[in-house]
Amino acid sequence: MHRTLTLTACLLASFAAEAVSTTAQITAQSALLGVQLAAKHREAKGGLPAAQNACIQALQPSEFYETTERVVTTSLSASEVAAADRFFSSVPGHKYARQGLLGIYTALGEKAPEPLPAISAAEVKAIDAFAASPAGQALFTRQVLQSPAARDAYDGRARELITRCQAAKPDRAD
Repeated sequence: MHRTLTLTACLLASFAAEAVSTTAQITAQSALLGVQLAAKHREAKGGLPAAQNACIQALQPSEFYETTERVVTTSLSASEVAAADRFFSSVPGHKYARQGLLGIYTALGEKAPEPLPAISAAEVKAIDAFAASPAGQALFTRQVLQSPAARDAYDGRARELITRCQAAKPDRAD
């Protein structure tokens, strides 16, 4: 019975993940990583209880999917979302996204957990070609997923998650 429930939950999670664009999934990873690194810093400075930080560190990108999908679909046309998803699903797009994600660590004074992926000359050409496209212009030049409205949406979701984690109580032996 337990195995059936686990299998059902995994299937439902995979269907839910497929309903979210690749672009929104990547954006969710970035948003969550920023929250997690900030929480880690706050705990190190004594401004965040360990139990609350542990709760934040245990969060998954899927906690941001609804928010990031809404931002993506309101910031980009359907054809731009499709083009961005194709790009980010490609090897050059995946490497570009990975570099961006790892760059968050260094931007926040942390050591990245892995080296930046090497990007070949052919992959640079593919990235440049995407950057010149309407979707690339929206994402890279106009930075529509970092607009004030987008940031407000991410921050609002982060506040909800942090508030949920404030209820985390430290484990006690007694």
